[in-house]
Amino acid sequence: MPFFEVDAQKCKRDNICIDECPIRILIADKETGVAKMRQGAEDACIRCGHCVAVCPSGAVRLEGMPFDEFVPVRRELAIEADAAEQFLRGRRSIRTFKEQPVEHDVLARIMDTVRWAPTASHRQPVRWVMVEDPARTREIASLIIDWMMYLREHDPETAKRHNVAGLIAGSRKGVDLVLRGAPHIAVACCDGGATWPAVDSAIALTYLELAAHAHGVGACWGGYFTYAANAYAPLRELLGLGEDERVQGAQMLGYAKYRYRRLPWRKPLPVTWK
Repeated sequence: MPFFEVDAQKCKRDNICIDECPIRILIADKETGVAKMRQGAEDACIRCGHCVAVCPSGAVRLEGMPFDEFVPVRRELAIEADAAEQFLRGRRSIRTFKEQPVEHDVLARIMDTVRWAPTASHRQPVRWVMVEDPARTREIASLIIDWMMYLREHDPETAKRHNVAGLIAGSRKGVDLVLRGAPHIAVACCDGGATWPAVDSAIALTYLELAAHAHGVGACWGGYFTYAANAYAPLRELLGLGEDERVQGAQMLGYAKYRYRRLPWRKPLPVTWK
């Protein structure tokens, strides 16, 4: 099939796909009125799929994007504003987890949702490492402590800034203050060719956190993990990171040990209205 194709029998000549194209590479054919791609514009297409998704008559096809994977929007699943606000306000950073692992199918469904996180120029540069085995997660926590002990000896200023003494002491007492006893950890990384890796990854990690929340799975941003994963070779080797890959962030995942009963207070938002 052509790179961009429109079924002339189904097309309503409404120009919706033309208006929605973010790169403005679609035009109406002067004779038929049917949308077409500008000659030689294939390389400019960012493959966002908006032209296919927005067409009310299902007339548009794009190479390499199976039409049956463009799932119809179910309006009955639309979220009321009040429900959405409570859901977002009710998200908590979970730091006390049950030992019970999250089922593989649940983790897989959460991760699948992350595919829809927006990225700069739709490049989708984020690669994931999902540490599903709780024993492997414990091994990672131990490696982070090893890194902190190395820091304390060789870079005391950085060690002090990260409060590694308290974290090491907790570990020796059997208290995991690094990964908080979470059974799983999801790692977002990008290589050096990514356009906007930190922002793309932060958005994807937020999607992951909210998708987990929707499935009753707790999440917490792994700051110490991220520092260690970019600095400590044994941890990078365990994760299978490429030489050019940098960890942009991580989420510890697991079932929360406790349920929150109220939405916490937040200070007023500093916003300037113009």
